Amino acid sequence: MKSIMKNESSNFYVFILGQFVSEFGSKLTGYGLILWSYARSGSVLSMSLLSVCYLLPRVLFSFLAGSISDNWNKKKIMLVSDTIAAVFSLSIVIMLFTDSMRLEYLYVVNFMLGLTEAFQNPASDVALTLIVSKDNYMKTSGLRTFCSSFMGILAPVVSTSLYAICGLKVIVILDLSTFVFAFVTLAFLVRLQEPIRQTEDKRSLFEQCIFGIKYLIRRRNIFRLILFMAFVNLIAAIYNTNLAPMVLSRNDNNEIQLGIVSSMISIAGLVGSFLVTRISNQKKRIPLIINIMIFSFLICNGLLGIGRNYYVWSFAVFVGNLLIPVLVANTDYIMRTRIPYDLQGKIFAARNTLQYTSIPVGNLLGGILADKVFIPYIKRPSPLRDYWFLLVGDSKGSGIALLYLCIALIGVGGCLVFRRSKCFLSLDSEPTV
Repeated sequence: MKSIMKNESSNFYVFILGQFVSEFGSKLTGYGLILWSYARSGSVLSMSLLSVCYLLPRVLFSFLAGSISDNWNKKKIMLVSDTIAAVFSLSIVIMLFTDSMRLEYLYVVNFMLGLTEAFQNPASDVALTLIVSKDNYMKTSGLRTFCSSFMGILAPVVSTSLYAICGLKVIVILDLSTFVFAFVTLAFLVRLQEPIRQTEDKRSLFEQCIFGIKYLIRRRNIFRLILFMAFVNLIAAIYNTNLAPMVLSRNDNNEIQLGIVSSMISIAGLVGSFLVTRISNQKKRIPLIINIMIFSFLICNGLLGIGRNYYVWSFAVFVGNLLIPVLVANTDYIMRTRIPYDLQGKIFAARNTLQYTSIPVGNLLGGILADKVFIPYIKRPSPLRDYWFLLVGDSKGSGIALLYLCIALIGVGGCLVFRRSKCFLSLDSEPTV
């Protein structure tokens, strides 16, 4: 990061440090709540509903949040969102100390936390455009991915250990302390200079919300990029939903091996984000993005399908996820340099809604395909059954392994279709703003 100017660099590092500490505390609480809910209910469905309650408001309120982000002060939006989230975290502490905690209360708390995140994210994304110069978008994106991957490795370990030793109360109190740190750094140390608007947007809030979608539909090349990422998220959600069941069903429920396989994803993110900070800017970003996903679909999903032990699965998820930070950084660069700053809030919100709606769809589809289609199919006698067994074996998880092979082929096929789109490829030649 030597190429970032000193004043820009210090401002960015303070901002990202505060965000990292706050998000780390939130992840600790998130894992702690999962452990608490499963210990109380013994139901996987109960845990999944916590995630749904958190995800839904982020999707439903993204349009509104993006429009507000474009019209209001970014720092104030983030400070208010953090404060509301802290209040609901505090409510968990109060319920724990008064022994009034109920699972249904957590659904409400998670919904509100997701709502605050819906407003926090677009404001934070646009704030980075104010803090970082265009030449350093790639490097800063790599550092953000590095922080996210680091948390993916550390948060589950720390949260599980604290939960076993101290209980959920200590975890949530620690989360509240991280809020104080993030609030102070953002309020008093981070400099965010809002640019002077040339014209005032006189449209209603609803019209501004709809504007984001209309803008993206008109910008066909950017819309293709968002559709491509939505397709990637759909395949990734099917893959994520079935990873733990597949590994556990093929290794006699060895949770340690599952932990090793899962941690390799975050380790790959760490290494990949380091690569982002070292590689030079590419002129042809769209072919690079598509090629990365072709490689990832083939290696990751393909080897998960034909692999029979956690050595192969660990290698598959590491190599398959190694270049994902490069993809994320290039996608982020394109969006920030092709969309005017004063529109980024509502456009990024519209992008998030379109791009991330496919994740819950993929989660649901992954479960249906595994339980209702592939697992029953592999058990039924058929002319192709012996050939499938040669590829995926005949153990308990063979049906899910066959599903992985299928989504590998579907993923590659989808990438090749997008690769033929001249409109999509034209993004590389479009001038920056």
